[in-house]
Amino acid sequence: MKTLIKLLAITVASCAVSAYAVPTLTIFDGSTTITITDGGSGDSCPDLGCVTWIGTIGVWNINVDTGLTKPATGDPNNLNMDLSFVAHSTTAGNLSVTWSDDGYMLSRGVTDGIGGTTDGSLSDNVLINGNAIFSLGPFGPGAFSGSTTGNITLNPADVVAMQVLITHTGSGSSTGDKNLQVPEGGSAVALLGLALVSLEGVRRTIRARHA
Repeated sequence: MKTLIKLLAITVASCAVSAYAVPTLTIFDGSTTITITDGGSGDSCPDLGCVTWIGTIGVWNINVDTGLTKPATGDPNNLNMDLSFVAHSTTAGNLSVTWSDDGYMLSRGVTDGIGGTTDGSLSDNVLINGNAIFSLGPFGPGAFSGSTTGNITLNPADVVAMQVLITHTGSGSSTGDKNLQVPEGGSAVALLGLALVSLEGVRRTIRARHA
């Protein structure tokens, strides 16, 4: 019954918000691709506009990724997408985490911000229809943060993708939070700060387990 209710909710929300693609989280380690859609197989988050994947891929033995989009955050006329990640590798490796959605309609300035810690290096991209419009990094090793602002124009069919590229030269961890939104004063900074505090707690737990 719970599954039926969730499927009905997804159908209603899709009709009300847009008739475009389902929000999608894609994880790639260079050889294996894991794709999780909102409400689909592997999604540990029960809410609409939220996808969480927890699992292993290649040398990445602890991986927790969460993407947020409308209606969980923002709406079709107010872009607000978020991607948080916790990744631990047992040896050297590369990992790409991409969170994408469409159905937005706006033409205005937006801010792309990212922060966290890494034992390797990390880069941040924002793409529209596969073309990079913002890029930050590479960052690391150690604590990092960065942001950039620019004007964008989106039509409902345009696919917006937030992408984090992680490289480890040995075993280690990378954690962080990335946010893309229409600026709202200090609220975005505060939200990012709270996310980073939470992620640092997870990072310390991972370190303790692998000490």
